[in-house]
Parts: sequence; C-alpha cells; structure tokens
Amino acid sequence: MNRKRFFIENFLAYGAINALDKIVPVIMLPIVTRLITDSADYGKFEMFNTIVSFGSSFAILGVYDAMFREYFEREDIEYKNIVTSTAARIVFISSTIFSCVLIVGARLIAELFLGSQQNWHIAVMAAIGVFLAANKTIISAPTRMKNLRKVYVFSGLSYSLLYYLISIVLIREGFNYYGLIIGNISASVYLVLFFYILNRKDFIFSLFNKKIAKELLKFGIPIVPCFVIYWAFNSMDRIMIAHMLNLHEVGIYSIGAKVASISTFIYAAFAGGWQYFAFSTMRDKDQVIMTSKIFEYLSVLSFVALSFSMFIVPYVFDFFFSGDYIKGIVVFPYLFLSPLILMLFQTAGNQLLVVKKAYLSTGCLFIGLCCNLILNYFFIPIYGIKGAAMATLLGFIVSVFVVLIVTINMKLLIITKKLIAFLAVAVGSILFLFMQDSTLYFLPTLCIILMSLFLYAKDFLIFIKMH
Repeated sequence: MNRKRFFIENFLAYGAINALDKIVPVIMLPIVTRLITDSADYGKFEMFNTIVSFGSSFAILGVYDAMFREYFEREDIEYKNIVTSTAARIVFISSTIFSCVLIVGARLIAELFLGSQQNWHIAVMAAIGVFLAANKTIISAPTRMKNLRKVYVFSGLSYSLLYYLISIVLIREGFNYYGLIIGNISASVYLVLFFYILNRKDFIFSLFNKKIAKELLKFGIPIVPCFVIYWAFNSMDRIMIAHMLNLHEVGIYSIGAKVASISTFIYAAFAGGWQYFAFSTMRDKDQVIMTSKIFEYLSVLSFVALSFSMFIVPYVFDFFFSGDYIKGIVVFPYLFLSPLILMLFQTAGNQLLVVKKAYLSTGCLFIGLCCNLILNYFFIPIYGIKGAAMATLLGFIVSVFVVLIVTINMKLLIITKKLIAFLAVAVGSILFLFMQDSTLYFLPTLCIILMSLFLYAKDFLIFIKMH
C-alpha cells in the first residue's frame, strides 16, 4: 500500500474511532455536572483519575512502547508471542507491587494529591484503578499492533456506556462522586476481561523469556521518566491548583479540560496509527523526509483546528453548563492545543526512539516540564486556572522547540522556512489571546487561518486532488 495513503487511512480511521469513543463522555458531561453541582466534589473525582494516571505511568515501566518496538523486530509469530507474553508478566508483577504500595501509603498519597488525609479512601480506590489500567494497556496491545480498528470502536463505546450507566445510577442513589469512581473501576474490569478473552492466544505465560525481558526493560525503563513527565504535564496543574487555590477551582478547571479534550480526536487519530506506521517504515531510505513532512502538516492542522473550535466553544459552554462550571471556558484554548503540541513532540521525538536514543527525548520533555512548573508557580496566583492552562501549553511548546534542535542537529528532521513563519504567527496569536482580559477569540484565530491559507493553500489543493 502507498505509504501516504496508509498513514492517512490510519489517521482518519483512528480519528473516527476516537470520535465514537468520545461521543458518550461528551454527551454525558453536562448531565454529570448537573447531578454533581458542587465543583469540589467533581474535583475529588479528578484527583482519583490523577492518582491512577500517576501510578500506571510507573507500573507499566515503559514496557508497552518497548513491546511495540520489539514486536516489529521479526516477522516470526512465535517470537511475537514471546514478546507479548513476557511483557504481560512483567507488568502484572510491577502493577501488583505498585498498587500495594499505594494502599499502604494511602494517607500520605491523599495528603499530597488532595491536601487532606481524610480522603485516604480515594487513594485506596485509585490503587485498584492503577492495577486495572496498567494490565489493560498491555492486554489490549495486540489489538492495536494488528491494526484491528473495528474492535476499538466496539470496546470504546461499550466501555463508555457501561461506565456512565453505572455512574449515573449510583449518583442518583446518593453516592455522589463515589458513583463516578465505582463506575470507572467497574468498566475497567470489563475492559480487561474483554481484551483478555480477545487476545488470550497472544499471551502464553510459559513463553516468558529472560533475555527478551531484559531487552524490554532496557528499552522501557529509560522512558518511564518520559511518561511520568507526561503525567506531570497533565496533572501537576490540578495538584498545584488544589494547594494554591482549592478543590472548587480544580473542578472548574477539569470541566474546561474535559471540553477541550475534543482535540484528542486528532491526537488519538495520530497516536492510534502512528506507532504502527512509524516503526513499520523506520527502515525506509526517505524516512527523515517523510517524517518531516508529517510534522509540518500536523503543525498546521493543530493550529487551524484550534482556530475553528474557538468560534463555537462559547456557545457550547453557555448551552450545556451552568453555575461555576461555565468559568471553565477560560482554559479551553490552551488545553485544546496542548495535546496537539504533544502530538508534534512525539512525531519529532519518535526519531530518537528509532535510533534507540530515548533518553534524549526524555531530556527534551523534562526541560519543558520544568518550564511548566515554574510558570504554574507564578501564573496561578495571578491568572488563576487560566494561568495553569497557559503554563501547560508553554511547557509543551518549549519541549517541541528543544526536541527540534536535537533532531535537526542529528539530521533526523528537516524544518522548512515556511513552517517557521507559520509557527511564529500562530504562537504569537495565542500569546496575544492570553494577555487579553476577555475571551477575544476573533483576531488571533483569523490570523492563524489567513496565514495557513497563504502558506499552505497549494498543499491542501494537491491533497484534495490526490484523494
């Protein structure tokens, strides 16, 4: 299959899958906020999710990406089964240990994440969530590695339906935010069982291989800090808001972030097809040129998508939300764009994984995280939740800038002057928006759209003619 068509088909297919997966959560979000009227209670549920994502980042030990890399090393089916089986055993053991540590230290975890030991029971439930999340990630991997896209449609939709059905029933019965937590855990159990039944032939535990285990850990452990940094980018803002402001603001911020997560339609489209595409084409002679073009077009797509979304988002908040939750609109532009900037980082950073220099990618991301945390410290007291959102976005932008310097110097990526000009205008427009006291969206979004048309209209027409 033609590589361009292969990548685009995977991109669009996983975009459609993610859109279907998000339909239920997007529809249910206004219902949930009307049932849980206190934004502080919703903030507690978000901190549960924060602990789960934190724990699973460690528990997986980077084995998921290592497994993906080794899976495509050979075409031998038995070798592939050894890789998946070995990876599954490693993660099962590590997730069990880490979940037990979370349970033992529940009071300390509650103090760190929620600002009070009285919420220790949330940390205990999060420990269960960590175990399920880590193992689900590995058990579901063969489905993605085999590119079984239809299965992801069904699994995502059925998971969301079950999750919100259980949650709403329990909330109406008086469980409040506990209903969301129990619904989350119950649906996660279902997903683990679903993928185990589907992929059980890929996991033969007697095939555990010490040599491959060492190779997986050798590749995976150095990138664990990378995933912890991803977690910190997405979660430290909530923790700092909880400590510097309060849980009410965490709830409002989280709702704004949930609405902004519609940008993950694009990110998941990329993530779903990217790893398969990137590693299956990594030996092509023109791989650097091909990846550079993908980076350039994804950059333009990211900012254009933001521009169009900002025209309609004020109406979305006014129509679907009420009370304090409406204030979440102030974080939308920055949190909408952040996953897309992360997508750009992963596109460029994947070049470092291909040459097995993952530590450089981690270092680039760490520099951006430091920038994010420093800006959070200064921005949150001045700008509130809007400042936290902007700090996250600027941290990702710094990471992309640094990884571009590294990959360009290593001749792993090529950046055109046209792209530099576009990004200068686009980033400048976002900074202009942030400095305004009101949600003045028209001018910056118009600048981005006009610049994209001026520089890339010809490319867009060529793409249309090709398809």
